[in-house]
Amino acid sequence: MQRPVSGAHASGSNSSSGAARRGGLSVFLLIAFVVTWMIWLPILVQARTSGLAAMPPTFFLASVGPLCGAIAAALWEGGPRELARWARRTFATGFAPVWWLAGIGMPLAYLAVGWASAFLVTGVWPDPAGLGLTGKLPGLAWPVVAVVWVLTFGVGEEAGWRGWLLPALSRKISVFWSSLIVAGVWISWHLPAFFFNPTYTAMGPGIIGWMLALVCGSFLLAWMTAGAGWSILPVLLWHAGFDLLTAADMSAGVIASVISAIVMIQGVLCAWLLWRRRHAL
Repeated sequence: MQRPVSGAHASGSNSSSGAARRGGLSVFLLIAFVVTWMIWLPILVQARTSGLAAMPPTFFLASVGPLCGAIAAALWEGGPRELARWARRTFATGFAPVWWLAGIGMPLAYLAVGWASAFLVTGVWPDPAGLGLTGKLPGLAWPVVAVVWVLTFGVGEEAGWRGWLLPALSRKISVFWSSLIVAGVWISWHLPAFFFNPTYTAMGPGIIGWMLALVCGSFLLAWMTAGAGWSILPVLLWHAGFDLLTAADMSAGVIASVISAIVMIQGVLCAWLLWRRRHAL
């Protein structure tokens, strides 16, 4: 397994990064939040006034906020040349095959453990016909739902969080602390959805557990991103697979809880590994 590094060498940036125009972080945060929140605002207003009969497609469109933030920040720091460099690194395929295995294999393992747990609790195996199906995307078969997750909250989020923000922070501080900051930004970005997304509104005090799971997920995904040479492709597949499994209507309860618990355990382990190597060069 490739050893992720920390500090000034972690971003994989070229020598021109030292001459980058300052303010990229502010540009990223502004664009990422404004784009998403402006798209979610009408949904929030409708939900709090007349209610939502179904989740509108714009809910998924709003996921492009972090991607837009990454593009804007790259252009701000170095123009089209920096944008091209960012894209080459972020979507590179030249990493060790083990990271492809991680990005695809972990969701498959979650599926097996989650379904086995559901059987142990209920005495009945989950219906395979319900795999991945969600009321947020009514009438779509699970392969189509998977593609939607990849293109929206996969690419839309990960191109920003792990594609731009994590490497940018890791140029100055360790990957461990960068992961923690990314988690805080990631949680804050979801804020409007807490008031209209049924997945969150039904949690009640359980939202604290969701936040802890997201922090652990941030450590896990940072470990994967650094290990893959700062390409987000394995993380993108992982994120889409995780959403496909946990956001499915049939997963509410046992399956989603078991998968989240596994991710938290993985996240704690990755946090420990990143903490130990926070001074590595």
